[in-house]
Amino acid sequence: MIQAFHDGRLVVYRLRSPQQTPRALGESHEVNGVWQSATLIYGPWDTSQEHTHVTTWRELPGQAFRPDTHPDVQSAPSQNLEVRVDDLPVLGTLHRGPETWQLGVAVEDHKILVTGRGAIGNLALETVDDIVPLIDARRAHIENYRRQR
Repeated sequence: MIQAFHDGRLVVYRLRSPQQTPRALGESHEVNGVWQSATLIYGPWDTSQEHTHVTTWRELPGQAFRPDTHPDVQSAPSQNLEVRVDDLPVLGTLHRGPETWQLGVAVEDHKILVTGRGAIGNLALETVDDIVPLIDARRAHIENYRRQR
């Protein structure tokens, strides 16, 4: 994964000014040796608590990948919202449910879905410049979880 990131075969977006910490790589998907998606987690991994997830993905031939969304958002009203992605204005679609929300945007051949529970905050996004700390944070979270069990 690290090599794919450094080679430019894996592009990941993050929140520019996240409200929650820590930030870690939550999950990623690879199909036939090609990176398809990566999700960053801000705040607790327990989705019943206030959190934000940022999933970056691209469509691959023969795949129908869609990130997980909160059920109450799927039927929520939508509104167009302009957000900054790498300092450029991009039009997205924001859905607000009773407790959760999601923002979907497209940047070139990548799609980004920002989902959360709690306050929305600043939704400006930027390209991740170093994935290693996010992977290290994931490893630390998993190790801590195992120790607590």
